[in-house]
Amino acid sequence: MADISLQYLDQPLNNVSVGYKNDDYFAEKLFPVVPVKKQSGRYWVFGKEKFRQYETIRHAKAEAREVAPWTLANNPYFCDDHSLKDAISDEERANSDGTDLEVNTVENLTDAILLDFEIRVKNLVMGPSSPVPSVTLSGTSQWSDYVNSDPISAVEAQKTVVKQAVALTPNTLAVSYPVYAALRQHPRIIDRFKYTQVGILQADHLKSAFDVDNFWVMGAEYDTATEGQPPSLNFVWGKTALLAYVPPEPRRREIALGYTFRWLFGAPELAGTLVKRYRVENRMADAIEVHRYDDVQIVAPAAGICFINAVA
Repeated sequence: MADISLQYLDQPLNNVSVGYKNDDYFAEKLFPVVPVKKQSGRYWVFGKEKFRQYETIRHAKAEAREVAPWTLANNPYFCDDHSLKDAISDEERANSDGTDLEVNTVENLTDAILLDFEIRVKNLVMGPSSPVPSVTLSGTSQWSDYVNSDPISAVEAQKTVVKQAVALTPNTLAVSYPVYAALRQHPRIIDRFKYTQVGILQADHLKSAFDVDNFWVMGAEYDTATEGQPPSLNFVWGKTALLAYVPPEPRRREIALGYTFRWLFGAPELAGTLVKRYRVENRMADAIEVHRYDDVQIVAPAAGICFINAVA
């Protein structure tokens, strides 16, 4: 078990980290956070016995029919420590123009951890070994083909697939920014708003067009260049879209594509985020570290479906 020296926890800076938000990150929305009290443990996965039809007629003097027992699987989780640190030198403080160096440092570290989390979730859902079903679009089926493609019909067809698999209608369509840029200009979608909308369509219009509770534009970017080379930015979610059922909040016996198990280590009131600050005298600097312990897991793969290469 890791020891991050709880005596160095910094409550004000921890509040900065917990409160930090980057609107381009959606991983924690796709995989809602389940707070856990232990670094490792197990969670229950229920079967589909409730969908079985039984003969319910009972004749006189006969016993009522007993239903089949629930089938249960319990899967393990382990919350690794995802952490980064930076140092503020005495020289930087002396040259500071009044900027809050601690706050900026904590926000930068938090953003880096959140970016890593976003990439991990994307790889888990859309990587080559992902158990989540996928459909690869090409040619005239890609949503950037404004003559032949029909994005709404394509999504509706997959809603039926997901609904049949998990008995819940998908409520979320999450698209990368390139897909969003293509959809909001698609003639078939624009045609649905031609009498009510002036100007280019917004995310709320697409939410209505696709009839989902959540329409998320996943715009996070990352540097694909090798360290030391000039930056080369690309979208984390590439040219993909994800249709899924995402529960409003984690609940027992609730179907979900996935969950984030977050260990409330050290101080449960800190929401699983720990920030510590300490002096490094031989470097003439103050060190700041941000820690989050989590494990991201796909719980019900059939609760989602990926559109790969949704646009050209």
